[in-house]
Amino acid sequence: MLRLPAPAALATVALVAACGLPDVPNLDSPGTTIVCLGDSITAGVGAGPGEAYPARLEEALGVPVVAAGVPGDTTAAGLARLEEALAADPWLVVVVLGGNDLLRRVPLETTEANLRAIVEGVLAAGAVPMLVEVEGPFGSRYDDLFERLGDEYGVPVVEDVLGRVLYDRRLKSDAIHPNGAGHAQIAAALVGEIEPLLAARRGRR
Repeated sequence: MLRLPAPAALATVALVAACGLPDVPNLDSPGTTIVCLGDSITAGVGAGPGEAYPARLEEALGVPVVAAGVPGDTTAAGLARLEEALAADPWLVVVVLGGNDLLRRVPLETTEANLRAIVEGVLAAGAVPMLVEVEGPFGSRYDDLFERLGDEYGVPVVEDVLGRVLYDRRLKSDAIHPNGAGHAQIAAALVGEIEPLLAARRGRR
């Protein structure tokens, strides 16, 4: 769902809303791609050729999508690769990180600090960050971490889809990786969030 930003950004939000755009910072970014920054899920482990959610996004949306997924990446490793991801000229960066932090019992405070740095780095680069809430059978939900970050920075947060997929054995190839059907559900949830942003961007041009 699209979340309202923190009070400090309300003046900007009012201006954006007046133009008929969703309340998202950097929506008029000149970037040309969507970058999916993540771990093995984003890399497509467990899915067949062309089945991973970044490939499905590109097909469904008709825009270039860069799959920047590295198996085993934690939020710290994703943050270390952020500059490389931003070099792909994104207007939107979809962040799917945190699962390996859970598996490795990284302190929640460390995970939050890394996610904050990623969000702030994407915003500073003039692109839109989109967080995908991480939860699943491998660990408990990160309390209100993703909701809190979405509220504070005024950025979109895609809720529930990873939990729904990773709790359903029919949608997984193993204990922690979605299969092709699982990736189809992830892609569908993302398309539902991204399409209104695309429509608003196109309306400005």
